[in-house]
Amino acid sequence: MKKLVYLSIILLTSVAFTSCDDFLDEKPSKSTSLTIETGEHLYALLNSYTVYYLEKSPWLINASDDQRCSTDWYDIAGSSNCPGYMPSSLSYALWDPNLIASQADENWKNEYLKIFYANTILEKADEVSGLSSQEREAIKQEARFIRAVSYWYLAQVYCLPMVPGNEGRQGLVLKTSTDFGESVSRSSLKATYDFIEADLQEALKIETPFKKIGGTNRWNSVRANKAAVNGFAARFYLYQNDYAKALTYADAALAAHNQLVDYNTEMRYMDTPTTINVNGVDETVLFPYTYEGGANNVNERMFEWKELTYFRMQYDNNWWMMPSDELLALYDKTYDLRFKYHFVSNFSYITSVFTPLMGYVYFWKDRIPSGPTTSEMLLTKAECEARLGRVSEAMNTVNKLRVARIDNTAPSSVILLTASNQEDAVKKILEERRRELPFVRRFQDIRRLNTNSESYDDPGALSKTFYSFTQTNIDKSAKKTYTLEKGSDKYACPLPETEFIVSDYVIDQNIYQ
Repeated sequence: MKKLVYLSIILLTSVAFTSCDDFLDEKPSKSTSLTIETGEHLYALLNSYTVYYLEKSPWLINASDDQRCSTDWYDIAGSSNCPGYMPSSLSYALWDPNLIASQADENWKNEYLKIFYANTILEKADEVSGLSSQEREAIKQEARFIRAVSYWYLAQVYCLPMVPGNEGRQGLVLKTSTDFGESVSRSSLKATYDFIEADLQEALKIETPFKKIGGTNRWNSVRANKAAVNGFAARFYLYQNDYAKALTYADAALAAHNQLVDYNTEMRYMDTPTTINVNGVDETVLFPYTYEGGANNVNERMFEWKELTYFRMQYDNNWWMMPSDELLALYDKTYDLRFKYHFVSNFSYITSVFTPLMGYVYFWKDRIPSGPTTSEMLLTKAECEARLGRVSEAMNTVNKLRVARIDNTAPSSVILLTASNQEDAVKKILEERRRELPFVRRFQDIRRLNTNSESYDDPGALSKTFYSFTQTNIDKSAKKTYTLEKGSDKYACPLPETEFIVSDYVIDQNIYQ
């Protein structure tokens, strides 16, 4: 009997509860039972942000050219104090599909769990008591947004870019119900994107405003809202190189919410610096205040981050985002406040590596905002304006972000970008995008920029030089240059082999030629 693609997930419908709070607090088990009977139960599922908010692919961070993978840092840090240099992480960083497929990957089942929740809500929305017809429709729209976001994320990891010529390539397993008998065969890439777009178009009917929760400094980012769904639509169309549609939705997202965090007045270091004893001397490590919270904690800073319209975080399983020299070279070290606050020069001290090596920090060691943000929308709007020939408007748009990110004591010629023509504008906006969204968007951007109709913005092939390695060993006697060629099938991450087993090999692996 064929098993469901997420058979390994503890089923949502096996939770017991007596109230909404109990329902969210109770851990699922197969020995308890749940009957979803009321609208409050569905609202409890929608509010259960800890199920939805983490995006756990090691691929998107490690595979990009923002993540440093170098023998010099490995010689200093090794693997034990720097998990980014363990073979399991190197397989992602150096694009080895065979090693990737053979190891554990939480991401696939994590996103299909979210899809399972969304399908449960969709199935129950018309059955439960206590809801008006309008409320039922709103709940279904939100569930379809959750499903669209997860399917799009899965497609960025496990599928090739959706561009002409790839329509018939392998897509995802499209689950529309919680039925174990539903097919687990992979659809085409075009069918996958059509499915996402249909869900997205329903979600775009959501009119809930993005706003502060009364009496708190929190924003209502854990639930779908107008700014978030339009922001995601802008992202969806940008990554298909549909600049007109992406611009339309970026404008709509910014019309719904346009607040930025001004790094001149609202960003700061933690009140109490971290002190590490290094060879008998106390050394200070300065972290941004967003670092507060620690492992597995969702701190108030995340909910108060007014740029993040939908509460999603990219998770770094290494707990050390190591910036490449190429990334670092993009920043003005004197005036760019993103460099000041997010790049910690002696981050390595907290890992017991007592040579000062840098780390990128946003929320604690491991989380970067990955839901739509105001800054992402400004960058999307600016890029689309430039590509559509509206150069002066594009530079005005991107400079709205610059004013909030560059030290206000800098000369205006440093704060404000200028462009001589369309190509110059696009290139400068893309550099600004990389400065603003390192690690979290970079690999996805490489995929789209290498497959659009322009050539001047191509990142081209990616190359990294490192030691030869296997699943269990790193051979320091032999260096090797690893290359990810433009157009390679390796731009799609392999599916974990465990999924083939639970599907009785109905699911097929990506094809690498």
